[in-house]
Amino acid sequence: MKKIIALTRRNLLEMLRDPLTIIFCLAFPIVMLLFMQILFINLPVVPDNFQIENYAVGICVFGYTFTGMFLAMSVAGDKNSSLIKRIQISPVKEGAYLLSFLCSGLPVAFCQTVLFFLLAIPFGFPLDGRLLVSLLLLFPSALFYLSFGILLGVLCKNEKQTGPISSILVSITGMLGGVFMPVNLFTGGLKAFVDALPFAHTVQIASSLYLGGSVWAHLLVVALYTVLLWGIVLICSKIRKR
Repeated sequence: MKKIIALTRRNLLEMLRDPLTIIFCLAFPIVMLLFMQILFINLPVVPDNFQIENYAVGICVFGYTFTGMFLAMSVAGDKNSSLIKRIQISPVKEGAYLLSFLCSGLPVAFCQTVLFFLLAIPFGFPLDGRLLVSLLLLFPSALFYLSFGILLGVLCKNEKQTGPISSILVSITGMLGGVFMPVNLFTGGLKAFVDALPFAHTVQIASSLYLGGSVWAHLLVVALYTVLLWGIVLICSKIRKR
């Protein structure tokens, strides 16, 4: 446990030293919310799917993808450093080393969520008991995207490869996660395809509190995909170590 805490502190300091981490992980969701609100003020009619209680959760989840992207860059960047060589010959297990990245990303994701909702309240986001429940329900979504970022870092050879690949994750989340368009309008095979993926469920976990629907079904899907991601992470890391 002490080794994980030490590695977590080191990873968190590395992230905070990079100003881009603050800009994209903490400021980007807030800037996006402000931009959308300014845009909607000048519209005579705001579509229902862009009412703040509908799309605020989606923007918050969208911010998690950037935190996952920076974790991917951190994991991949360590491969060319002396740290990973020292860890490989030390008694620190590979799983503990990778888990430290997840632990370092969670405080950033938590700050993202709290700051975002504090700003969303003055713009009309409902201030009631559902707000606290939303904070809890978004925790599995954050776990999923941070785990996905760690997987990308394990698969990529260096941090230069993680940028283009991580941007695909960001785009998929925006399009298929219901951030910029309501996925409930999809029909047929496209809807079945979107429902089979975890991205829309990461948003609907919390948005179901305001739009209606089952929270537990979305939570189960996200939890299963997160476990699957970590299974792939551990398998790939062992193969790479050999």
